[in-house]
Amino acid sequence: MSRGRPGRREVAAAATRREILDTARRLFAEHGYAGTSVQQIAAESGVAVQTIYSSVGSKAALVLALNDLIDEEADVAELTARLLKETDAPQMIAKAVQLTRQVNERCGDLIRVLLSAEPSEPEAAAAVADGMRRHEQGGSRLGQGLAALGALRAGTTPERAGAAFSMMTSPASWRQLTDRAGWSFDEAEAWLVASLTQLLLEHDARIGT
Repeated sequence: MSRGRPGRREVAAAATRREILDTARRLFAEHGYAGTSVQQIAAESGVAVQTIYSSVGSKAALVLALNDLIDEEADVAELTARLLKETDAPQMIAKAVQLTRQVNERCGDLIRVLLSAEPSEPEAAAAVADGMRRHEQGGSRLGQGLAALGALRAGTTPERAGAAFSMMTSPASWRQLTDRAGWSFDEAEAWLVASLTQLLLEHDARIGT
């Protein structure tokens, strides 16, 4: 039996949880992971510390939940749905690259905080590992989708295609292109799409024939 609309209490609980996560995201970006305490998040959110534990969980659970916030801010669900419906191989690659761009462009500040804390903070390391697992799953879906279209270059397995995509569109790669090399996100996206199309697709698939 389907449930009706969420009740007032559920709506309020969801709003409180979102406020806590938004506050944690901002404080982590401003002060770093180690420099932000649960007490600070509670104070900035206007809730009791116990509310954070009951709504989200420990600091470790909270930082893991930020991966869901990253996906939401980058419209990952909507872009993934479009990607899975795509029947043109070059457009499939273009949409997959666009998805990773939005994650890194909109949430790069938080990603950098987690990556910098990864070596010394087990909770941040767990969040990074979860984020990379999601990224690699996306690469795997792309490889399988291109294979289903019969578009992969001869000798390229879906697994290799997914691994190549995951490596070339990782947060480290986006940071190398946009932060260190000084490219705009538009330039980086165009180069990644062209390079991956050339690398992964048969000639006929590249020209859409």
